[in-house]
Amino acid sequence: MIREGKAIISVETPEVVSSDMPVFYNPVMVVNRDISLLIVNAMEGKDLVVCDPMGASGVRALRFLLEVPGVSKVIYNDINQKAVENFKENLRLNQVDQSRVEIYSEDATLLLRRLRNCDYVDIDPYGSPIPFLDSAIFPVKRGGILSVTATDTSVLSGTYPNTCIRRYASKPLLECEFYHEVGIRILIKKVVEEGAKHDYAFRPIFSYSYKHHFKVFLVKDIGAKRADQVVKNIGYLIYCDRCLYRESVSLDDIKSSCPFCGNRLLVAGPLWIGELWDEEFLQKVWFLRGNVELSQDTVKVLRTIKEECQIKSVGFYTLSALAKAFKIPNLPPKHKILRLFEARQTHFTPEGFRTSINHQELLRRVKDVLLRNSGVNTQA
Repeated sequence: MIREGKAIISVETPEVVSSDMPVFYNPVMVVNRDISLLIVNAMEGKDLVVCDPMGASGVRALRFLLEVPGVSKVIYNDINQKAVENFKENLRLNQVDQSRVEIYSEDATLLLRRLRNCDYVDIDPYGSPIPFLDSAIFPVKRGGILSVTATDTSVLSGTYPNTCIRRYASKPLLECEFYHEVGIRILIKKVVEEGAKHDYAFRPIFSYSYKHHFKVFLVKDIGAKRADQVVKNIGYLIYCDRCLYRESVSLDDIKSSCPFCGNRLLVAGPLWIGELWDEEFLQKVWFLRGNVELSQDTVKVLRTIKEECQIKSVGFYTLSALAKAFKIPNLPPKHKILRLFEARQTHFTPEGFRTSINHQELLRRVKDVLLRNSGVNTQA
């Protein structure tokens, strides 16, 4: 018996989480489920219909029913019949009115093709979401939200670049300090492209990286012109691994050498170069966070993102990258670095920070403050 949020489930929990489990349940993904509930809780309207097409243990579906008052119906599906029977038992265990649940046991892609008018659809597969994306864009109603989880983070972040190009039609960038952000931006780009093919405009409102997964939430609009506007936020990232210069550009503006140090530039993309968060929506999520039972890790991630989203930048810096690039023997404490660069910590890594100052100003402050205070000769 496991308790998560307000839900109690009966499920076998082996030592190693794998797709071979009789009924899949991953306790580490509680942050993923917490944030799903937070997002839906912040949506406007009542009688919300939520779809969980890869329901597994059903803990996410149960928590929607028990913890989010606006949810009137949950569509649960799992191709594993044993998981379906286990979910039915857990419904009874939690005394949930079964009229609030539609239960299916079929291929998720086929079900998604048939469904329509869902307020929220959660794509959370074991591995890459690619097989489900082309179907997942249809059941989401106008103004509804599509959430996509990817656990193939090593592919998106550059460890396997050929696989990333094959799956996501985008080149990743392992050589930079913000390779996980690059991965999330590639994932968003792929969802936006899938929608645009059918004149759907998907705009990201919340994104995060946690341990071994990425998760993005996108609101859907309809119309070719709206889709055209969203697609304008797809571009490329150029990056210098010598002086840490980075810039988001269009295809026509890609440069081959760094304008600051002359080093050859690395290129990633195409990827999403727009904002990762809708700040107004995020503030609403934060204000309503007490409505959902959250893990401490979820609160920590959310608190950091609430500050981070105030700076609109593509990419971030890290303490170790600064020290290595500019050969700084002794960096000041992180709080002083944040003050020096007018920065906010990023949730992607504890040593990372996001700044709105341009790269030329960052180089000036590195030279005039960090290098000088470290006793390094800056006259060269």
